[in-house]
Amino acid sequence: MNKDRGMKKWAPFNSLMNGRAIVNSLIIEKSKIEKPQISEEEQKELEEKIIEAYYCQSPIIITYYKDGFLIKVKSTIKRIDSIYKTIYLNNEFKLLFKQIFSITNE
Repeated sequence: MNKDRGMKKWAPFNSLMNGRAIVNSLIIEKSKIEKPQISEEEQKELEEKIIEAYYCQSPIIITYYKDGFLIKVKSTIKRIDSIYKTIYLNNEFKLLFKQIFSITNE
């Protein structure tokens, strides 16, 4: 008869108090990317797309950079603040122009 040790065989790997949390944080840190650079031309094109989407009130998908990750959000633009270079989205979210890296129409 075969006796299985069950969870006892994994005990050495779980002996550290926060072992899993440390490994997970290392995996997250390794998956981060550097902030992509865009040219002035691309920046102007993005600003034009933002203005167009604002006046048409069409839903858009915005890709922005935050804390080492590129994040996509789908919404319409509620307000544009040209002084602080910020856009406010309908889902109570605000983004700086310098965070945005691409805009696509839905």
